[in-house]
Amino acid sequence: MNAMYHIGKITNTHGIKGEVKIYNLSDFNRFFVGAKIYVMLKGKKVEFIIDRVRPQGTILIVKLRSYDDINDVLIYKGLDVYADEIPVEELEDDDYHYDSLLEKAVYTNDHVYIGKVVGLTPVPQGHLLEIQKESGKNILIPFVSAFVEEVLDDKIIINPIEGLL
Repeated sequence: MNAMYHIGKITNTHGIKGEVKIYNLSDFNRFFVGAKIYVMLKGKKVEFIIDRVRPQGTILIVKLRSYDDINDVLIYKGLDVYADEIPVEELEDDDYHYDSLLEKAVYTNDHVYIGKVVGLTPVPQGHLLEIQKESGKNILIPFVSAFVEEVLDDKIIINPIEGLL
């Protein structure tokens, strides 16, 4: 099975014609007409093809091919949405694929090892790096240039302010 990339969550149904509301977790355009997405239902992969998509605030209203009634999509409410492949886009400077940051070692600008990146949490102001310290404790660091000095192939260099760690 290909790698699964978590890109959203079906939060509810919309109307009676089989549309669903999806909370988009991807920084890239993964929801477009003809795109293949899927959910895991009882351990099995259920694939969908998007027929129509439109934004409604922070939610996307998505029409799935061959699902034309609310009763057909109710079973998927609350499930996570996945995609198979990473889109191949040109990234701007200081933009990164989520997966490329996971497991990177994190050091201070004084070369002190902090831990490794175990997650990235979206917040209204951007993202927070979730770093697991050697003690097992997790800390959150804003993923902004004031704190993150450099992202290298194998590590991230941060500029910690007093009290951050």
